[in-house]
Amino acid sequence: MEQRTEKRRARDVMQGCLYTVIAPAGVMAGLDTVRDCMKDETLRVFLGHALLHEIMPSMGWGKETLEPVAMAVCRDMETPAVAQPLSLLMTNCVRAWAQETLPLLAAYQERENAVPPCLCMSLALLIMMFAGVRQEEDGRYTYLKQGEKCTAQEDEDILRSFSRLSCDMPPETLAYAVLSDRAIWERDLRDIPDLEDHLAGQLRDLQLLGLRAALEKAWKEAADR
Repeated sequence: MEQRTEKRRARDVMQGCLYTVIAPAGVMAGLDTVRDCMKDETLRVFLGHALLHEIMPSMGWGKETLEPVAMAVCRDMETPAVAQPLSLLMTNCVRAWAQETLPLLAAYQERENAVPPCLCMSLALLIMMFAGVRQEEDGRYTYLKQGEKCTAQEDEDILRSFSRLSCDMPPETLAYAVLSDRAIWERDLRDIPDLEDHLAGQLRDLQLLGLRAALEKAWKEAADR
């Protein structure tokens, strides 16, 4: 009974983190569902390296617990009974990233004395997507997906903070502005060693190289460690 409970908890943590990692990447790639992301070679490889090299080692459970959980979670993402729309996962996704992924990023950094490149990239993707959200006349905040306006469903304080930014700002300025904003994180994330510099570098990669090349650079860095 205790082992089943541990696996259930591990599944919840792993699945929550994977969703916050894949959703912004999928939206920026113009995809619609989690299954679409898992069929996309670039996104699937990126997610696999995030899971193997960064998420699982930072969760605090042994391989005997995590390996079967990882197989089950990935199988469900690849062949879900019901297609999971990315638009649903994007609801409160900044808060979800803070709850699900930030603790694993911090645990990895503390253990390895280095920022996890794939998890940091997931934050860079969120920033690039939400920086410059605009408030419409009806009060909604919107972001662009392949040129189409989508409603951003997130805490208004968070959206107001992002609306003051732009995805084409200098990456160092953008990283500083987001990480230091307590309205977004309820803390100053610059206190995580090296996160600000690493994030600025990945924001620059997204600006200059584009989505797929930046994702490939991140997963290759994760694999080389």
